[in-house]
Amino acid sequence: GGFFAPPTMGTPASQRWPQASSVPGEHVAAGSFDTALQLLKRQVGVCDASPLKQLFVSVAMGCQVVVSGTPGAPVVESSLHRNFAEHTWTPRGTSGLPGVSVTVASLGERVKTGYKSFTEGKLPEAQASFTQTLQMGLVCCVDTKQELDELRDIMGVCKEYVTATLIETTRREKFKEDPVRNVELAAYLTHCKMQPLHSLISLRSAMTSAVKLKNFNTAASFARRLLELNPKAEHKEQALKVLKVCDGNKSNAEQIEYDERNPFVVCTVTFKPVYRGSPLSRCGFCNAPFDPSCKGKVCAVCKVAEIGYSGTGLQNSRQQSGRGGRQQKEESFD
Repeated sequence: GGFFAPPTMGTPASQRWPQASSVPGEHVAAGSFDTALQLLKRQVGVCDASPLKQLFVSVAMGCQVVVSGTPGAPVVESSLHRNFAEHTWTPRGTSGLPGVSVTVASLGERVKTGYKSFTEGKLPEAQASFTQTLQMGLVCCVDTKQELDELRDIMGVCKEYVTATLIETTRREKFKEDPVRNVELAAYLTHCKMQPLHSLISLRSAMTSAVKLKNFNTAASFARRLLELNPKAEHKEQALKVLKVCDGNKSNAEQIEYDERNPFVVCTVTFKPVYRGSPLSRCGFCNAPFDPSCKGKVCAVCKVAEIGYSGTGLQNSRQQSGRGGRQQKEESFD
């Protein structure tokens, strides 16, 4: 008689995911942490993976499911796919893509949490939320250009808010008794790209600090910018009062390192401005700007990538081209 020949076991999904993929998040989902880190090093210069340990473990575990069967039967292990409705199985395995738990939608919700903490003045919580969200962008996987654009926008927002929290925390903790440096940092904060409400809060703080320092010209500048945001009546009244005082005292009692007419970015290591035309280095991942003297150090914003690294660019989708990186070597801010 005949005999039964069981089919040849196919390749597990977790082994298929990293094959022919340059998306670090898909390697993390498969539990292939070493290859994921190699990709992240090559693409964006990740040089300190310690903050990513828990994230990697969570993503890898989130892509696997265990289903119990009848009593006494072994459990069934299965992998989760984000394209479950259309992927196919072949003798070589599956064409499915890992269902990574880090999505654009989930990152968007984390940004809202960060906004709330920032509004309430909870800077440590806000900084932690935005930093973690930025790092999670390293393993996020998307399938459309729209999602990729949204992801890039989210990471840009996180970079700005981490920079803002670093500036404000430094101002409060290190320069509380140094009025000149305090006003400088308050001024730098007003140039971070934030939500209108948060820009208004920063302008009010900088305006008040400048008046206390008797830098009336600088205070008047902040007051005018505040009025452009169409503030509430009480804030508008405060700004108009400051303008009235400043119009009668058009002077600055102290010289500060701040020129609002010359575009600049802030180095979050030196906490000094880098003005247009000056050389600077940028983080290989988050693109945060730094003084050239910081090149080779770990980025103070994302906490994982190397400053000045020139990579091929982060890949979050298999549809991305092979090279999407920026020139991250020493350059000029223009």
